[in-house]
Formats: sequence, structure tokens, C-alpha cells
Amino acid sequence: MAFNFEQFNSNSLAQRESNSRATEETQIVPSGYVQIKKNDEKQIFQKSKMNLNLPANINFLSVANDWLVVIMSNQILFRLNLKQPDKQYEVFLEKFTTGQRISKMFIDPTGSHLLISLVPKSSGYTCELMYLNKNSNKPKILSKFRDHEITAVGFNYENTSDISTGNILLGTSKGLVFEADIGCDGDRLIQNNWKQVFDIGRGENGPITGIGVFKAHGTNNFIVLISTIDRLYKFHEVLRVFDDKFQSLQNIFTHYLHVPEEARDYEQQSSKLTYSQMDFILENKYPKGFGWLTEAGIFYGELNQIADNPNFIISKKTLAFPEQDNDFKTASYISKNQNQAPISFVLTDFHLLLQYSDHITGISLINHEVIYDEYFADQYGKLLAVVKDIKNGNVYTFSNKTIFRYRINNEQRNVWRMYLDKNEFELAKKYSRDNPAHYDIVLSRIADDFYEKKQFMEAAKIYAQTKKSFEEVTLKFMQVDENLSLIYYLKSRLNELNPMVEQTQITMLIVWLVDLYLTEINRSSINSLERQKEFDEFMRHPLFQSCLKENRKVIYNIMASHGDNDNLTTLTTINEDYEDVLNHYIQQNEYRDSLDTLKIQKRTDLIYSFAPIVMEELPKETIQMFMERGRNLNAVKLLPALLCLKSDKHRIEIVKYLEFAIHSLSVRDQSIHNYLIQLYAKYKESEKLMSYFETQGKDLSMVHYDVHYALRICKEFEVKEACVFLLCILEFWQQAVELALTFNSKLAQQTASQPQDRELKRKLWLTIAEKEIKGKENIQEALELLKICDLLKIEDLLPFFPDFQKIDHFKEAICNSLKEYNQKIQEQRKEMEESAEAAENVRKSIQAFKYRSVTVCGQDKCSGCGTFLLLKPFFLFPCSHKFHADCLEAKLMELLTPDESLKLMKLKQKLNILTHQIETAKNQNNNIPEQTITARDQLRQDIENILAAECTMCGSLMIQQIDKNFPNSNEEW
Repeated sequence: MAFNFEQFNSNSLAQRESNSRATEETQIVPSGYVQIKKNDEKQIFQKSKMNLNLPANINFLSVANDWLVVIMSNQILFRLNLKQPDKQYEVFLEKFTTGQRISKMFIDPTGSHLLISLVPKSSGYTCELMYLNKNSNKPKILSKFRDHEITAVGFNYENTSDISTGNILLGTSKGLVFEADIGCDGDRLIQNNWKQVFDIGRGENGPITGIGVFKAHGTNNFIVLISTIDRLYKFHEVLRVFDDKFQSLQNIFTHYLHVPEEARDYEQQSSKLTYSQMDFILENKYPKGFGWLTEAGIFYGELNQIADNPNFIISKKTLAFPEQDNDFKTASYISKNQNQAPISFVLTDFHLLLQYSDHITGISLINHEVIYDEYFADQYGKLLAVVKDIKNGNVYTFSNKTIFRYRINNEQRNVWRMYLDKNEFELAKKYSRDNPAHYDIVLSRIADDFYEKKQFMEAAKIYAQTKKSFEEVTLKFMQVDENLSLIYYLKSRLNELNPMVEQTQITMLIVWLVDLYLTEINRSSINSLERQKEFDEFMRHPLFQSCLKENRKVIYNIMASHGDNDNLTTLTTINEDYEDVLNHYIQQNEYRDSLDTLKIQKRTDLIYSFAPIVMEELPKETIQMFMERGRNLNAVKLLPALLCLKSDKHRIEIVKYLEFAIHSLSVRDQSIHNYLIQLYAKYKESEKLMSYFETQGKDLSMVHYDVHYALRICKEFEVKEACVFLLCILEFWQQAVELALTFNSKLAQQTASQPQDRELKRKLWLTIAEKEIKGKENIQEALELLKICDLLKIEDLLPFFPDFQKIDHFKEAICNSLKEYNQKIQEQRKEMEESAEAAENVRKSIQAFKYRSVTVCGQDKCSGCGTFLLLKPFFLFPCSHKFHADCLEAKLMELLTPDESLKLMKLKQKLNILTHQIETAKNQNNNIPEQTITARDQLRQDIENILAAECTMCGSLMIQQIDKNFPNSNEEW
């Protein structure tokens, strides 16, 4: 029965951990690594039974420095060296414990010193403390501790002597704290420095349940932790050194003696338990963490490793006890103790082991999850305690019958993941360094965290250390437009590539980096010098040099696209190109020599590169060189040089070249024309500007400048006449007239006369009339508009005159208007009579056309092929041209548009299909559907409508061929 239960526990636990590992594997997706996990990975806590044949039941057990000490119910103390199992000793305690019983046992970290607390079983006896050295089989009673029940001992972890414990602290059931140095020199008992140093309860009898005394490594800082049932007291002091010895531990408590109880430094936890316990996780003999057993849970704290101030507990939390898993246990093994609080516990580096009467539960200190839960069969007896070897961390649990040892297998295996889930990245890195796949996941998560916090450069530095997907990382930085971070990442990946194998990848990265560097240099005006230095260093990189030799044109084009002539010239200098000479002249300010060099060389790209520099100093000579080169130079590419306007001398020369390019070279590029307009307008050369506009014409589709841009420039520099001209081109007639009226009425009248739309023109003239008439007294001058524009009548102008104007001024104009109206009435009457007569003639012609006929003779021939017409079906047009049907179709196919030809072909195909169906039906004596015959007749009619639409020799189709060339003598007409 016991065996089956153990097997059930083992299988269930293995299944739990297997599921946990499977879950973890599905969550972990290492980039760049293939992680293989063994299915038979050992459990973290692996229990094994110790084969000790003890003669009696076990009452107490302690382990330190691989020394196992057991006190049995027969009052025999058994000692065993676990490293040397043959070293076993038994000590008989019966004669030392008469009338008393053992309440607790304490062993120091070296395993050399053992203290046994005795309490009376009956009246007449008193509490005592027994000491036993590992080199002796004779326990000794410490007389100075008579009447004091020792409930806790704080050993000296700095002590290495097997003769003396050094100064230690001992706590009693009444809350008293003693200091003592206990040991044994041969048979002589040592009890030095014995003194009471503190009273925790201030007269109230509360037992001390745990004491820890520690010195921070490399300092004189001491801390003391003392626990009771419901309080945890903290003490701190810096002790002085005299003759290479520390002061008494009593000095730690000196300045706490007169501190009121309510002002003391302690943690309060209400507890109804009758017991408590403390345990520590040591690192270099100093606790990095501690646990205190309370009713609410394990109060866990982490300690500052320096401990140079009273606030040495840097974090604290209470780990609640897990719920009892009754579903896991069988009915016969359900714990009778329903209390959730464990009997004892121990701390490992990353876990907390809770000991109950029938099972051990392991909890992670990081994420507080239960990772181990194992129940013990009744045959082993009730579990009494779980203990730890403070020296090496081995864990033991025991019942009154059996001792079990726990082997801790790779306890930190999943610690990195737990710290990572809590965003404690440094600890996650620390515990994943030995596994490249895990370490890569941690670094990727850290980089993602920096990215989310918008610390992009830090993210790039970490991403560069990971195997994360290159595309994923680069897209991240591209989405937020973080070029600097992307540059760092790309350079890091570039350095990892093998030049002998990954040449294509190297080329791609270098080209990308060049583009990013140039973008940042152009974008950042503040840090451009710093970016330039980085870029210069990058261009000296061996990989860049080798890439440049094979891809020089690509990199040059990138730099040119960014307008970065400085870096372009730097590169060409490095590669000993022809322009080195020009660079040298420019650096030496020898501009004349630079110009002479440009004249004699044939590479136009050098002219485009250096002309802007030379233009600044030698504008006339540079422009002369441009004009001499003529069409060999692209005027648009010379714009950087033409933008140099440092003086009037520059402007005159630039205008001279622009006029030459437009009028002599027939340059049509819009930017050249726009630039010339800008210079004309800005420098008030109105006559030249108007002459240019007149030359370009008034057809919007034919001008080579941007009309809207020109209008904006002319408005900006107040060239009003040009604005009127441009508004006319854009057909903004109303705005043009209104603008012209502000400075030149004659120009307004000329503008109003330009539109072809009579209604619009009349509207514009009314605008002019309103402007000319209102506010003026000279009526005759205003009436002159009637003579200038025949669209205006006297009735159109009357609303603009004052209400009290005399009619005599308008007598002549009104009479003239009436005469004109009378004349128009007579003309319209005559036109109506002529129209009626013409309509009658048309009516007679139509009537006569009904009886018209054309005679076809046997000798008539086809106008297409020249053979006799009556041999085939034919078409006869009113113009007397005659065609065979197939000849007309062939001729018509040449003249029709592609869409019309396609339509005719589809109609013929459909007709052939229907005809074939009808013939087949006739041959088979089948009935032919009426709709089929109707569809065939309709198709024939549609085809004939297309063929007979008009004559191919004198119709509109032939007229449309007027732009075609006449055939050669060898071709047929």
C-alpha cells in the first residue's frame, strides 16, 4: 500500500512538472536558436530516504556542515558525518536529563558546537542549557543559564573555531537576550562574556523564537534580527575594533535600551500560533533574505548587502500559505490538521519549503506559485520538522521514524523566466547567461521594454546582441522614424557578417547605412557635425571600402540624391578620382584654376558638382562656360549654380544664361522658366517680363512655365500688368478687369474685349462702365463707351447715372438706340421670310427625292476591285459609287477604328454561327425556332447598316484620311 501511494505521488508530480515544462516550451520561442529540452529532466526537489537503522524514535534532528545530529526517544544522541559515514558517535544523555526533558536543540554553522535546551518535567527541577562539542562525548551543563529556557540562538557565522562558539546571542522564553562565548578546551568548560544584553518584552514573558546575528562583508556593520510570536525586531550598529577584536555584541543594543516600546524598529504581525521560526538565505555569510513564520504567512524580506544604515531591509512581503489540495490526496491520506499554517519551513535560494504534518509544499519566492507538493504515507509517521544545513544548503525532513534528504536539482532553471515576467531584467540576465537561448529571450524582452519606453538607442544596443529577426527589428525603428537607433543596429549586424560568404548582405547594409547617415546629416542641424564624424569613420571601414569598389555608382547616386556634395567629393578624393584636382583648387581658393580645369575636361557631372562653388567667385566666366557648352549641359542640373545671387553681377549673368537657355537652346523645363520669371519680377524688369509672357503666348497648354506660380510671384512683387495678363490666361476675366481698373482703364477695356463669350464680355464691360460712370460729372465721356463696345446699350448704362441727371444728355444716344432696334427688327423680318422660303425648297427637294432611281447596267464595274458588279452581291451609293459587298467590307476595315472593326467582326461571327445552326436544322429536318431566324435577320441588318453607312470614297471616312501619305508608285491606290 505504501509503495502504491508513493508511486501515485511520484507519477502525479512528474506529470505536473511535465505539463509545466510543455507550457513553458510553447511560450518560449528563441530567435536564432534551436532549444532542445530533455523529457526526463529531473525534478527540482528530489526526495530520497536515508537508510539509518536507529534503535528508537526520532525526537530532534539538526544538520550543519554535513554533521547530522539526532536525539532519540531513548535519550541517546546520534552524530554522523555525512561525508564520512563511518564516523558515527553515540552520546548517552539520560544521566544529564533526570527530571527534565529536551525542548530544543541548536547546532552552530560549523557543526562543532551543540546546545540542548532542557525544561523540567516535574516540580523540583529547573530549566538548564547543555553544551556538547563534536570532539567530546561528555555533555556539560552551563550553570550560568540555570532557570532560563533557551528558545533561540544566534550563532556567530564568522567563527571557524571548533573550541569556542565566539560571541553569540541566546534568547529565552521570557524575552531575555543574553550574550555569551561558549566552548570546551579539553574537559574544561568555557563560559566567557556572559551577560544579559536586552529584554525584548520589557518584563512581559514572551518567548524569543529566532535570532540572527550578521556582519556585513568587509565592513564593521552588524545587524541583529530577533523574532517573537508576533513581532520581528531589527537592530543595527557599527562596532569598533580593538586589538583586532570587535567590541561586545552588547553595544549593538546600547542605544535601543532607552527607546520607548512604541518607537522601536519592528514588524508587527498578529498571530494566534503558539510557535514561530526564522530562517535565512546566506551569501558570503550574510543574509540576502530571511523568512519569519507567522499565522498570515511567511514574512519574507530582502536585506541590503552593504547594511550601512538602519533601513537594511530593502523589500518585504508576506507569502500567504497555499490552500490545501484535498483533491490531490486520497481519502485515507487527508490531513487531520486542517490548519493552513505549516509546522516549520526552510528557505532555499529561490524557493520556500513548507512542512506540514503529512506533506511538504514548495513555493517559488519569485512568483509565489506552488511548484512542489508531495504527501507522505502514514507508514513513515508524522513529519516533525524540515531543517537545512546552513553551510551547504542541503535540506532534510524527518518524522519520528524516517529521515529524508532532498537533493536540489538546478533550482534556478526557471528563475530567469520568473524574473523576466516581473520585468526584473538584471536578475533575469544573471540567471540565463549559461543558456544562450534563454539569454537571447531575456535580451529581446529587455530591448522590447526599452522600445516601448521610447528609449530607442538603448533598445538598439540590446537588439544588436540578440538573434531576433532582422526584419522585425528594422521595421520597428522604421515605424517610429528612429534612424540613429537603426544605424547602430545595422552597424552591429554588419560587423557580424562574413565578407567571404555574405557579400550581398554586406552590400545591402552598407547602401542602407549610407542613405540613413545622409538623411540624419541633412535632418539634424544641431548634431550634424557629430553625425558627419560618425559617417566619416564609417567610410573608412574596410567593408565600406571593399563595397565601394564594386558599387561606386550606387553610393554616388545616393549621395547625389541627398544633395550631399561634401561627402561626395570626400569619397571621390579617397578613391583618387579625376575631381581630386578640383578639390585641391577649391580648398586652396584657386577658383580661376578650378574654372580652367572644368573647361578642359569633358565630364559634365564635374561641372554640375563644382559650378556652384566657382559661380560665387567668377559669375561672368562661369556663365560664359555654360553658354559655350550649350546643349551639352542640362540647364536644370545647373540650377544649384544659378541660385547664387550674392550681387547684381551674379543676377545679370544668371538672367543672361536663363534667356540664352530659353530662347537659344529651347529649354522647356518648367523650373528654368519659373526661375527667370521670379528674377524678372523680383528685380522689377517689367518690360522684359511682359515681353517674355507675350512670347510664350496665351494658350495655357502651350506655355512652359507654371502659370499659378508666376501669378503668385507677380502678386508678391506687385507686377500688376503681368498679373492681369496671367489672370487672362487662366480665364479669370472678372478678376483681371477689376485689377486693371485699379491702375489702367485702357488695359481693362482691352482685357474685357478678349473673351469670345458675348455674355461674359458684356458683363465685363458693364463692370468697366460702372467704374467709369459712377462719381463722374462728364456724361459725354462716359457715353463714349457706347461707341467703343457695341454690346452696351444706353439702357445698360442708365442705372449707373445719378437719379436727377437731365434727359437732354441722353437724347442722341436714345434716338440712336431706337434706330438700331428698328433696323434689327427689319433684318429679323427679312431673315424669317428667307428661312420660310428655304424651308419650302427643302420640302420640295425631299418630295422629289422619293421618286429618284439609279440604273445599273451589265457593264458596270466594282469601284473596289474593277470586276463586273453583277457577279456578286453589291452596294450602290447615291454618289453613284458601286462596290461588291466583300470589297466594301475589306475597304471599310482599313478605315474603321479598332473598336468599330472589332464590333463588325463579332457581328459576322454571330451571323455565321446562327446560319450554321439553321442549315444543320434544315438538313436534319428539325424545326427552326422563329427567334433564331429573327436574330439572324437582325444581325444581317446590323452588318449592312455598318457597311452602307457611307461611301468609302467620298464619305467622311475618306475625309478623315486626309493626313495620311499618298501611296508610292509601287503601291495600289
